[in-house]
Amino acid sequence: MGNKSKSGGRRLIVAVYRKIRGFINRPWFYNKKFLVTLSVVCSVLMWATLAINISPVETKLISAVPITINVDTIKENFGLDFVEIISPESLRKLELDVKVSGRKYLLTQLSADDFSAVASANKSISKPGSYDFTLLVTCKNPLLDVKIEQNAQQIYVKFDRFVEKGFNVSNVKAMGATIPADSNLTMGTPYTNVSTVTVSGPETEVNQIDTVIVSADINKELTDGETFDGTILFLNESGEQLNLKHITVATDVTESVSVTIPIRTSKEFKVGINFKNAPSNFDASKLPILISPSTLIITGSPDAVSNLKETYTAGEIDISKLRKGANSYNFALSLSTGLEAAGKANRIKVDIDLSKYKVISLDVNSSNSKFDIFNYTGTRKVSFMTKSLNNIRIIGPAYLVEKVASKDVIVEADMTGMETVTGKCTVNALISIKNRSNCWAIGNYQVDVTIG
Repeated sequence: MGNKSKSGGRRLIVAVYRKIRGFINRPWFYNKKFLVTLSVVCSVLMWATLAINISPVETKLISAVPITINVDTIKENFGLDFVEIISPESLRKLELDVKVSGRKYLLTQLSADDFSAVASANKSISKPGSYDFTLLVTCKNPLLDVKIEQNAQQIYVKFDRFVEKGFNVSNVKAMGATIPADSNLTMGTPYTNVSTVTVSGPETEVNQIDTVIVSADINKELTDGETFDGTILFLNESGEQLNLKHITVATDVTESVSVTIPIRTSKEFKVGINFKNAPSNFDASKLPILISPSTLIITGSPDAVSNLKETYTAGEIDISKLRKGANSYNFALSLSTGLEAAGKANRIKVDIDLSKYKVISLDVNSSNSKFDIFNYTGTRKVSFMTKSLNNIRIIGPAYLVEKVASKDVIVEADMTGMETVTGKCTVNALISIKNRSNCWAIGNYQVDVTIG
């Protein structure tokens, strides 16, 4: 039996030898290109064998391996959310640096994606607080022969319920805002464009908030109102500023938070009245008129106050409707937005006492009175068609009006707004008295004219 085995072995060796010899003796085996290729293949195989079996063991730091916190069941069962890693502080960004060792050829291929860092609670979590977790680091590919230097460590994780709460902005602060000394300026109360703030985040942080304010660092001398970027600040019951790291803030405005510092100035203005339907020679200063108050102190922004006229016009009075005796008018104070009168004045009273005036009636015609054109800026010729007016009622101081005759009356055709009109038309007639600037006609009068 032993001799048969030996004989079979010899035959196998002889057969293999003949095969190899036949392969080598073929002509293409001695081809130069084939031999070069065979040499390269053999060299690569030898290098790979040496690299795998002889390559030295080295270490490598894998940076920024993401940390996963197992929170699903905690959220589902108790409504608690992950807030942050309390310690170690180096892990608060939820990233971990992993130190591994292994063959050099393996380490060159590794990245953070090849590792998993999962933290699991060491005990049941049912209420807000900080709890210890075990952070376990593993290589996702079990076929990679690498060793993790610290594959497990204890960490402390904070959990809380997330809530939402609304607050009104209770105060606005302008830090370091000043006005020039010895100026006629005053600084108004700062105001913000935000009225309400909605805060969402961990319940323990939100519950610390007592007051919400908006603050701006100005540190500037102001000569007119300005708007600055504002910051929302949260204060506790003691008025101390809170440093809340995990809350989200929403406001009732879409634009950025701002703080406006109003700067105001005051100036005294005379109060006056405009007169409607007054003839060209009318002198309002000769009227026995009493305006109360006669002056106003108006307060507002420097630009707004400087743009006002020297006299505040309370309103307009139609002199053709004045009557002998007492004439009283009340006008509501009307100021542009941002302006106000000192003392909260809101009405102007105007009294015109014509008790010492007298009214007379006159008939006039173009032969004994002057018919004239008034307020016409057009280029066409204007001619009177009306030649006379009857029963014109003239009012004025008694000692003057008694001396007025038809020859002193001037009939003025008021051509205001008639620049583009042609042909026959009817216009208002204004009645003035020659050399009598405080005498005029009461009532309404009209004349016919032709234009063109």
